[in-house]
Amino acid sequence: MNEQEFIESIDFNFPYKDELKAFELIDQARGISTNSSFMVLHEIVRAPNEVAFAVRKRLYEQWLNGFKHASLPIVREAAESLLSGSELSVSRVLELMRKMESEVGQYCALSIIYFACDDQDGKVDDLYHQIIEQWQSA
Repeated sequence: MNEQEFIESIDFNFPYKDELKAFELIDQARGISTNSSFMVLHEIVRAPNEVAFAVRKRLYEQWLNGFKHASLPIVREAAESLLSGSELSVSRVLELMRKMESEVGQYCALSIIYFACDDQDGKVDDLYHQIIEQWQSA
Protein backbone atom coordinates (compact mmCIF):
# COMPACT_ATOMS: atom_id res chain seq x y z
CA MET A 1 0.00 0.00 0.00
CA ASN A 2 1.38 3.41 -0.91
CA GLU A 3 1.10 6.63 1.09
CA GLN A 4 -1.98 7.98 -0.66
CA GLU A 5 -3.84 4.67 -0.40
CA PHE A 6 -3.00 4.40 3.28
CA ILE A 7 -4.11 7.95 4.04
CA GLU A 8 -7.38 7.46 2.18
CA SER A 9 -8.01 4.18 3.99
CA ILE A 10 -7.88 5.76 7.46
CA ASP A 11 -9.26 9.25 6.75
CA PHE A 12 -12.47 9.45 8.83
CA ASN A 13 -12.19 5.68 9.24
CA PHE A 14 -9.77 5.18 12.13
CA PRO A 15 -10.45 2.17 14.40
CA TYR A 16 -10.64 4.02 17.73
CA LYS A 17 -12.63 1.18 19.32
CA ASP A 18 -10.12 -1.50 18.28
CA GLU A 19 -6.86 -0.72 20.05
CA LEU A 20 -4.97 -3.63 18.50
CA LYS A 21 -5.94 -2.55 14.98
CA ALA A 22 -5.07 1.07 15.81
CA PHE A 23 -1.63 0.03 17.09
CA GLU A 24 -1.11 -2.01 13.91
CA LEU A 25 -1.94 1.06 11.80
CA ILE A 26 0.57 3.13 13.79
CA ASP A 27 3.26 0.56 12.94
CA GLN A 28 2.11 0.20 9.34
CA ALA A 29 2.26 3.97 8.80
CA ARG A 30 5.87 4.09 9.99
CA GLY A 31 6.76 1.59 7.30
CA ILE A 32 5.14 3.69 4.59
CA SER A 33 6.23 7.30 5.20
CA THR A 34 6.55 10.05 7.75
CA ASN A 35 3.54 11.77 6.21
CA SER A 36 1.53 8.57 6.78
CA SER A 37 2.60 8.55 10.42
CA PHE A 38 1.50 12.14 10.82
CA MET A 39 -1.85 11.22 9.26
CA VAL A 40 -2.34 8.65 12.01
CA LEU A 41 -1.47 11.33 14.56
CA HIS A 42 -3.95 13.66 12.86
CA GLU A 43 -6.69 11.05 13.26
CA ILE A 44 -5.79 10.51 16.92
CA VAL A 45 -5.68 14.15 18.02
CA ARG A 46 -8.73 15.16 15.95
CA ALA A 47 -10.84 12.15 16.90
CA PRO A 48 -14.61 12.58 17.09
CA ASN A 49 -15.96 13.88 20.40
CA GLU A 50 -17.43 10.50 21.30
CA VAL A 51 -13.94 8.96 21.50
CA ALA A 52 -12.95 9.09 25.17
CA PHE A 53 -9.96 11.19 26.14
CA ALA A 54 -8.34 8.13 27.78
CA VAL A 55 -8.51 6.26 24.45
CA ARG A 56 -7.04 9.18 22.51
CA LYS A 57 -4.31 9.64 25.12
CA ARG A 58 -3.34 5.95 25.01
CA LEU A 59 -3.22 6.00 21.20
CA TYR A 60 -1.16 9.20 21.28
CA GLU A 61 1.33 7.69 23.70
CA GLN A 62 1.64 4.61 21.51
CA TRP A 63 2.12 6.80 18.44
CA LEU A 64 4.90 8.74 20.21
CA ASN A 65 6.65 5.56 21.34
CA GLY A 66 9.70 5.22 19.12
CA PHE A 67 8.72 7.90 16.61
CA LYS A 68 11.60 10.12 15.64
CA HIS A 69 11.57 12.91 13.10
CA ALA A 70 13.07 16.39 12.97
CA SER A 71 9.63 18.02 12.83
CA LEU A 72 8.20 16.20 15.85
CA PRO A 73 9.04 18.99 18.33
CA ILE A 74 7.25 21.47 16.06
CA VAL A 75 4.14 19.33 15.60
CA ARG A 76 3.98 17.99 19.13
CA GLU A 77 2.87 21.29 20.68
CA ALA A 78 -0.06 21.58 18.29
CA ALA A 79 -0.95 17.90 18.61
CA GLU A 80 -1.06 18.08 22.39
CA SER A 81 -3.17 21.22 22.21
CA LEU A 82 -5.68 19.44 19.98
CA LEU A 83 -5.59 16.34 22.16
CA SER A 84 -6.40 18.35 25.28
CA GLY A 85 -9.12 20.37 23.58
CA SER A 86 -7.31 23.67 24.00
CA GLU A 87 -6.21 26.10 21.32
CA LEU A 88 -2.93 27.78 20.53
CA SER A 89 -2.81 31.44 19.62
CA VAL A 90 -2.89 32.37 15.96
CA SER A 91 0.57 33.89 16.28
CA ARG A 92 1.96 30.66 17.76
CA VAL A 93 0.40 28.56 14.99
CA LEU A 94 1.86 30.89 12.36
CA GLU A 95 5.26 30.52 14.00
CA LEU A 96 5.01 26.72 14.04
CA MET A 97 3.83 26.63 10.42
CA ARG A 98 6.80 28.75 9.33
CA LYS A 99 9.08 26.24 11.02
CA MET A 100 7.43 23.49 8.94
CA GLU A 101 8.10 25.23 5.61
CA SER A 102 11.38 23.38 5.14
CA GLU A 103 9.73 19.98 5.75
CA VAL A 104 8.55 19.60 2.16
CA GLY A 105 5.75 17.07 1.74
CA GLN A 106 4.75 16.78 5.39
CA TYR A 107 1.16 17.74 4.60
CA CYS A 108 -0.40 15.89 7.54
CA ALA A 109 1.99 17.45 10.04
CA LEU A 110 1.20 20.90 8.65
CA SER A 111 -2.50 20.12 8.89
CA ILE A 112 -2.22 19.24 12.58
CA ILE A 113 -0.67 22.64 13.24
CA TYR A 114 -3.26 24.36 11.04
CA PHE A 115 -6.15 23.03 13.13
CA ALA A 116 -4.64 24.05 16.49
CA CYS A 117 -6.17 27.54 16.58
CA ASP A 118 -9.31 29.49 15.77
CA ASP A 119 -8.22 31.50 12.74
CA GLN A 120 -10.91 34.21 12.60
CA ASP A 121 -8.96 36.48 10.24
CA GLY A 122 -7.71 33.87 7.78
CA LYS A 123 -4.01 34.46 8.47
CA VAL A 124 -3.33 30.80 9.22
CA ASP A 125 -5.36 29.76 6.20
CA ASP A 126 -3.35 32.07 3.94
CA LEU A 127 0.00 30.78 5.21
CA TYR A 128 -1.18 27.17 4.98
CA HIS A 129 -2.05 27.57 1.30
CA GLN A 130 1.19 29.45 0.62
CA ILE A 131 3.26 26.60 2.10
CA ILE A 132 1.28 23.97 0.19
CA GLU A 133 1.87 25.87 -3.07
CA GLN A 134 5.61 26.10 -2.31
CA TRP A 135 5.80 22.37 -1.65
CA GLN A 136 3.88 21.49 -4.78
CA SER A 137 6.17 23.62 -6.93
CA ALA A 138 9.34 22.20 -5.36
